[in-house]
Amino acid sequence: MKNFLTRLIAVLLGVVLLGVGIFIIAASSDLVPVLWTRLGLRAGQAYPVIGLAGGVNIVTSLFLLLAIGFRSSRRPAETILQYSELGEVRISIAAIENMVLRVTQQHNAIKESNRKVVKTPRGLVVYLRAKVMPDLNLPSLASELQQNVNSYIEEVTGIKVAEVKVLVENIVSDLTVRKKPPLN
Repeated sequence: MKNFLTRLIAVLLGVVLLGVGIFIIAASSDLVPVLWTRLGLRAGQAYPVIGLAGGVNIVTSLFLLLAIGFRSSRRPAETILQYSELGEVRISIAAIENMVLRVTQQHNAIKESNRKVVKTPRGLVVYLRAKVMPDLNLPSLASELQQNVNSYIEEVTGIKVAEVKVLVENIVSDLTVRKKPPLN
């Protein structure tokens, strides 16, 4: 939506600039004499300068419109290429991120998680930020999570996972609010 709105505003700006440029050139060549009588200018005064300004305005607006037209609206999704005996297989980074999400959702100790997968020459690096339930052994939880993510991605995709980095971002507090005893 943001990209569409930006392009729409740029197109409207280009069309307005084009119209203003055409009007300025028409006025400087005395095709629109009303402008000169309103401004109190006599014929021949500043025509070349105003005509040049109109020309620059038209060139700028055409450049803007052409730049919008040739601009690619979407960049291709980053993929990882795998070869098989029947041809190539491309797996998008987004698909692998969703696989990581699936692993974290199956784990009861994780309340929320964010994930990012980066392709490196050594293999994939998975960054995982998690909010976990209280009263857990965090080193064993992180180790288990790393092992589960690593084995699942390698098993499903056949792609080597170089690292799984886990950040325990927060501990989820109890959802029930305990009443404090009255102060006497």
